[in-house]
Amino acid sequence: MIRTPLLLGILFCFIIGCKEEQPQRTPLILISIDGLKPSYMDMTDTPVLDSLIARGVYAESMIPVFPTSTFPNHYSLVTGLYTENTGVISNTMFDPEIGRFFRLSDRSAVSDGRWYGGEPIWVTAEKQDVRTATMFWPGSEAEIKGVRPTRHFTYDGSLSYEARADSVISWLTLEDDSHPDFITLYFSRVDSRGHAHGPYADETLEALTYVDGVLGRLVQSLEDEGLWGNVNMLITSDHGMIDLSDDRLTFLDHIIDLDDVTVINWSPVVMLQPLEGRKMEVYEQLKAAEENYRVFLKEDLPERWRFGNHVRVPDIVMVADLGWTITSESFYNRRGILGGTHGYDNKYDDMHAYFLAVGPDFNRGEIIEAFEVIHIYELMAYLLNLAPAENDGDLNVLKPILNTSR
Repeated sequence: MIRTPLLLGILFCFIIGCKEEQPQRTPLILISIDGLKPSYMDMTDTPVLDSLIARGVYAESMIPVFPTSTFPNHYSLVTGLYTENTGVISNTMFDPEIGRFFRLSDRSAVSDGRWYGGEPIWVTAEKQDVRTATMFWPGSEAEIKGVRPTRHFTYDGSLSYEARADSVISWLTLEDDSHPDFITLYFSRVDSRGHAHGPYADETLEALTYVDGVLGRLVQSLEDEGLWGNVNMLITSDHGMIDLSDDRLTFLDHIIDLDDVTVINWSPVVMLQPLEGRKMEVYEQLKAAEENYRVFLKEDLPERWRFGNHVRVPDIVMVADLGWTITSESFYNRRGILGGTHGYDNKYDDMHAYFLAVGPDFNRGEIIEAFEVIHIYELMAYLLNLAPAENDGDLNVLKPILNTSR
């Protein structure tokens, strides 16, 4: 028998509607230091990161998806999907169904949601009435599944890192309904210096020391606002870096006639779409000269890469051996090569990324073995009390790093 006060309460809710009580969430900040190779930590001063490692969970490394490039890995991190399931197979790609190229320099493509498969964590959150803010992250400029972050910005590399960090604090101190519980923050300087000067150059290591100082500014501001200890933080990167050399070159135009193919992407993962009827001839020429690279027909790409099963992957893919560059003689004579790069097979330690978790929901002073980047999405959904979208990750991989006493 229903008691009268309870019955009245039920009728009251029926008439005016009862708002479901929202679960308590600890805000989560996801930070990317693009191009941060774990071994850099032993080569320069990083007092802030060192102190956070002592207070959090640090991985020996994080295994990127293939190819080990910026857009594929940032997007796989926030969706929990391999590249063949996101469709973000490279920084440069061609979609025969859309009928156009995707390039980082093309803002209309970068902001076009058709390029992005899966569901990034900010979409998962917004769909469940959790507010988000993205201070730059690959994919965050696009409307995906009809959803954008509450706050999002067109990428502006000139915006100071200090201003980026200060924005995070301003959002966390908001007292209205736009207060975000999930925030991204992105820094590219370590990657750009690694490309320009090589992974072990002073300029690259100085870039990391600078970013470390910006992180110190962020942590100090959190402490000043009384937020430190009530915020979870994931500090990640997308890939490593390897030095290049003029002694390690493969000239593609010395092997095949470039008029027989469309080169969709260059080294170290060269994507070739041969002209109609020329596929096997081009493949056999590349196979006969196979040295310091591997060449695959699309259907023969290694399953472990979880890369080949997408319409954007062309008929032939070449993958340079670690540290080798595949280029054309004319391009090399005009431009030379970079100081360093990435994108190679994700089995190489030099391509592995960085991971650090710190905050009240994580264990302290713990070091874990390398794990795949695709598991982070499930972790973030769990931390934010969200029902995750379909993904390739497994919460059980990272659940042991959580502070069970909370």
